[in-house]
Amino acid sequence: MSGRRWIGILTGCFCIGLAIWAWGQRPEGPGPGGAGQGGGAKPRKPQMADTIRANVYADNWFSLYINGELVAVDSIKFIPHNVISVDLLPSYPMTIAVMARDNADPKTGMEYANSQIGDGGFILKFADGTVTNSEWKAKKFSWGPIGRDTANPRVENLPIPENWFAVDFDDRDWPRAKEYSEEQVAPKQPFYDHDFQGAKFIWSDDVELDNTVLFRHRVAAPPDGKSRPDFSNLNNVVPDSPPKGGRGPKKK
Repeated sequence: MSGRRWIGILTGCFCIGLAIWAWGQRPEGPGPGGAGQGGGAKPRKPQMADTIRANVYADNWFSLYINGELVAVDSIKFIPHNVISVDLLPSYPMTIAVMARDNADPKTGMEYANSQIGDGGFILKFADGTVTNSEWKAKKFSWGPIGRDTANPRVENLPIPENWFAVDFDDRDWPRAKEYSEEQVAPKQPFYDHDFQGAKFIWSDDVELDNTVLFRHRVAAPPDGKSRPDFSNLNNVVPDSPPKGGRGPKKK
């Protein structure tokens, strides 16, 4: 066999080997558990260990959206003041949107049978380190009694934007939230039974007169620096199922 033919064979073998090596070294695409949509290892189904706990306290009521989806609603509109704790499956970047309301009469802005001006307050902490503070956006949409006039109370309202909770909603002109102390909000006992360390009470500019406030905040990455799988596209793939346990009757 001629030397030129040997060189051709060796060159072909080298190219094939290089292609096989490159295939083995290819990066996995984005997707749940590090698996891409175009191939590679199948993603796994999320488990409870992948979730994070969210603690939320509002004076008096809230609804919470994560990445455009409703995930929690305060089950008690007025009193007793309660903490809502839910498990969330996080996906970053994470857009948080909240509607918070003081228990005010919609026509007067007052509470307890129109006998006094109330106050609000909102605080939130996620187990990934996400907390409420003045970095959040806050905008009032209902406030009163105007001028603190309790003899002739009236309120002013702005229409709630239809898609205020959407990921792509434009909140660039919204002011930042204002932080308030525990003494100003005076939270009730359930607040102290849960972990809110590092979080701040927030509201719009007037914690007494502003009765309906919308909050928005974007979390670019987990504040605690922990890497977490992204399961947001799980409905578009067929994941591997974890081993099934169960205590049913054994097959004969």
